Amino acid sequence: MSADSTSAYLNEIGRHRLLTADEEITLSRQVQRWLELKDLDRPLTPRERREVRLGERAKERMIVHNLRLVVNVAKKYIKLLRHGGLSFEDLIQEGTIGLDRAVELFDATKGYKFSTYSYWWIRQGITRAIYTKDRCIRIPQHMLEKLQKSLNFKRDFMVENGYEPSIAELAESVDMTAKDYATLVSRTNTHKSLDELATLDGSPLLDLVPDESESNQILEEVDKSVTYEQLNLAFFRLTDSERDIVSAVYGLRDGISVSRKEMGLRRGVTREAIRQREVRGLIKLRIELSKKVEDRVPA
Repeated sequence: MSADSTSAYLNEIGRHRLLTADEEITLSRQVQRWLELKDLDRPLTPRERREVRLGERAKERMIVHNLRLVVNVAKKYIKLLRHGGLSFEDLIQEGTIGLDRAVELFDATKGYKFSTYSYWWIRQGITRAIYTKDRCIRIPQHMLEKLQKSLNFKRDFMVENGYEPSIAELAESVDMTAKDYATLVSRTNTHKSLDELATLDGSPLLDLVPDESESNQILEEVDKSVTYEQLNLAFFRLTDSERDIVSAVYGLRDGISVSRKEMGLRRGVTREAIRQREVRGLIKLRIELSKKVEDRVPA
């Protein structure tokens, strides 16, 4: 997302006012009813189908009217982006995924404001992404927490003693062996780009890597096949509306893309409604594809 598109996005979500407490209660009940009906194994009655559509629109409203909260939370964590794996726009997307989850779990009868409840889910989505995706090597959350604890110990130790603690002392502070702690620290170091210069004569690292073109081509074809299969499976997680919109906008069926405006005219809704459903569909696809990748990567 470019700076212009980010600015346009922020201006767009700024036009949506905050929901009142009564609106949150009403919309939440409609969402919960939709979730109940969605899990039924029998055909829905005409009235229930109307309730499903009402619940989908209610969830959409709750998300759209709280996107400013996602942006505000994301701004607080920009300074933690150190490895280049994530951008501010990525944080907004991860926070929106957390917001989506909060909408489905929110219980308005307990008396909490939705913004108070959803803040935790938004923050969790953002911080988890920073800890797990902003690195070349994925590190489990509990190990990163140990690393942070050891850094706090190191800071307090230096204040008290005037010098840095040893590796053994740092490892002991988090109940790890010195060898395991050293390995953990090495995995959190920033990795180098292959485009960086490796020697004084100006040779990039990429030039020093052997080119195994034939094996690379085979692996690339296999990877494409696996990705295509995963994408097909992930599409089943989308609603019929989201699946149709994503397929049409990106020309996945016949190679011909359809504009959001045209899709809106076909369905009798606004271009913005089409875009919002498209975003929800893409978020779901990203979640499902991420699950597939993580299943293949050992923790």
